[in-house]
Amino acid sequence: MRRLRSSSMLCLLLITTTIVYGQKYHTTGMYIEAGSGINLSYFDVGGGSPGLSVQGSGLIAFHPSWRLGANIGLHRTSGTDEGTPDAARGYAFRSNLLEVSVKGVYVVRFKRYPPKKWKRKLEPRVFASVGILQVQTIPNRQLSANSNGSGLPIVPVFSGGLGLAYLLNDDLSLVLEGGSNISTSDFLEGYTDDTHSTSADIFHTLLLKFIFKVPGL
Repeated sequence: MRRLRSSSMLCLLLITTTIVYGQKYHTTGMYIEAGSGINLSYFDVGGGSPGLSVQGSGLIAFHPSWRLGANIGLHRTSGTDEGTPDAARGYAFRSNLLEVSVKGVYVVRFKRYPPKKWKRKLEPRVFASVGILQVQTIPNRQLSANSNGSGLPIVPVFSGGLGLAYLLNDDLSLVLEGGSNISTSDFLEGYTDDTHSTSADIFHTLLLKFIFKVPGL
C-alpha cells in the first residue's frame, strides 16, 4: 500500500512538473515584429546601392514552431551609373517600394537544449512571404528623358530568408534577419535594358528587429 502511494505521488509530481514546464516555455500566441536595416538593389541602373528598409509584422503562433500573419515594409532603393562601366550615360534613380505581404516563419526548436545558458536563448528561424509592391520611381533627368516604358505601379513579390533571434526575456527578443526579395517586374527603377538584364529585379535586405510577445494571447 505504501509502495502504491509512493508511486502515485511520483506520477503526480511528474505530471505537475510537465505541466509547469510546458507553461513556462509556452510559445503560442501573438507576436509583433518591428525594425529597420539596409537593402541592396540589383536593377538595370547601378547595382548593390544601399538603401533604408523598415518593416513591421503581426504574427500568430498556432504552434511552437510555426507563425503566420501580415507584414508591411518600406524599402527606399536607389542606383546610379557613377562608378560603373555605364557612367557615360549618367542614369540615376530612387524608388520607394511599399510592401504588403503574408509572412510565415518557422522557428527551430531543439529537443535537447545546449548546456550553456546563452546558447539556450538563441532561436534560428526561416521565413517566407508573398505579397505586392507599390512602386514609386523617381528618375534623374537623363533617365527620365530616355525612359523606354513604364512598369505596373503594383507588382507581386516573393521573399525568403534566414534569421537568428536572441531571447532578452520571456516576452522580448532581438532578431537579425537577412532575405532576398524577387519581384515579377524589371521596371522597379522605371527602366529596363535587355543588354544588362533579362530577368526580374531583385533586392536583398538585412534587418535588425525586436519581437514582442503580446501578453495574455
